[in-house]
Amino acid sequence: MKLNLRDKMKKILIIEDEIDIANNLKAVLKDENYYASIANNSSEAFDRLSDEVYDLIILDVWLDNSEYDGIKILEKVRESSSIPVIIISGHGNIDMAVQAIKDGANEFIEKPFTSERLLLSVGRSIELHETKNENNFLKNKDIYNYKFIGNSNAINRIKNLIKKVSPTSSRVMIYGDSGTGKDIVAREIHRCSKYKDGPFITINAALMEPENIEKDFFGSVDNGSDKIGYFEAATNGTIFIDEVGEMPLQTQAKILRVLTDKQFTKVGDKKVIDLNCRIICSSINNLEILIDEGSFRKDLFHRLNVVTINLPRLVERLDDIDNLIDYFVEIFNRDNKEVLDLKPIIKTRYNNYDWPGNIRELRNIIERYIIVGEKFIEDENNNTDEYTDPNVISLPLKNARKIFEKNYLQSQINRFDGNISRTAEFIGMERSALHRKLKQLGITEDYKK
Repeated sequence: MKLNLRDKMKKILIIEDEIDIANNLKAVLKDENYYASIANNSSEAFDRLSDEVYDLIILDVWLDNSEYDGIKILEKVRESSSIPVIIISGHGNIDMAVQAIKDGANEFIEKPFTSERLLLSVGRSIELHETKNENNFLKNKDIYNYKFIGNSNAINRIKNLIKKVSPTSSRVMIYGDSGTGKDIVAREIHRCSKYKDGPFITINAALMEPENIEKDFFGSVDNGSDKIGYFEAATNGTIFIDEVGEMPLQTQAKILRVLTDKQFTKVGDKKVIDLNCRIICSSINNLEILIDEGSFRKDLFHRLNVVTINLPRLVERLDDIDNLIDYFVEIFNRDNKEVLDLKPIIKTRYNNYDWPGNIRELRNIIERYIIVGEKFIEDENNNTDEYTDPNVISLPLKNARKIFEKNYLQSQINRFDGNISRTAEFIGMERSALHRKLKQLGITEDYKK
């Protein structure tokens, strides 16, 4: 669910002394459903800023009959606000543009400019500002909104390792199947570290667009636009790179250079920025296998793999399942309604089950019960024959499991009308992994991608 930060008409303050230009700007913005106000000098500008909350300022550098010029207004605005500012000027040059960006402007536009150029800058500046606000909101709201559940021997070993590694600055590599809680371990390391008061930035390398991945990591400077990258955003905090093995080799080489030099530059810029954050990575696949296949750099692996944490599958830590069930019931039972004890139900229904989706799959099952209630039991009872067919019981476990998985996956696909993405999300598997499993089990019916 998206935040409500964007669900309102955007208010823009135009600070421009030439009435015709100001009115034209206001008309262009109004046509695009922006609400615009005009101030002709610094005094009017500060009065409006004290009375209204604006989403953007469009600011001319040269202002007649004004106590302060545009650059001075920008400086004063930056003393108390991060509101995006677009500087406009009819006497601009490269030095002025660079100085304006250094002083805190988001973009610099030289007059005359087209309506399309203005609107592009307006939309981009507002979107970047809102994205930063959303990230800060989510960081403050959700960063520690979890519990690291488990007292099994496997989890206690991991907890002890976290206690040892957290106070250091060592880089950590977390291995584990999908749904085992790699992100939870990364957050726990951050929470117990000297970086705990800084940001926790999560990146899924598998979902990043290859053509933008370097700009996303390092930031970029382009046509007056200064974009902050993940490394800079994570300053004094932790950056968690999930599925690090999915990064292109070219990007791996550049990240290796950053880790070696502990410095980086933005794409399109020469300014050197110091790297000051902790780096934690995770992967489903063993990176040493990827090295042998030629898709991951050995030297980068050794830079990232200082401390290794291997997360067990749920089937390897069944001693924790009671605590996990209690925890998820507490999370999803927000109305505090009476809920049947799910522990014996789940343990009976999923006896000798491999839990391919691990904790995420268990979480989804509990959430479904909390939502549909008694129908959960009915649905499970309706499927009893699939699990207790005498022919299945007489088979070796490996063969019986294959039949069960085929019936289970086919029933889930049917439940979601053939939508493979929704099925994968519900059962707690990666979509690509589910595709492979379906092919392996011989489920070849048509379904939606």
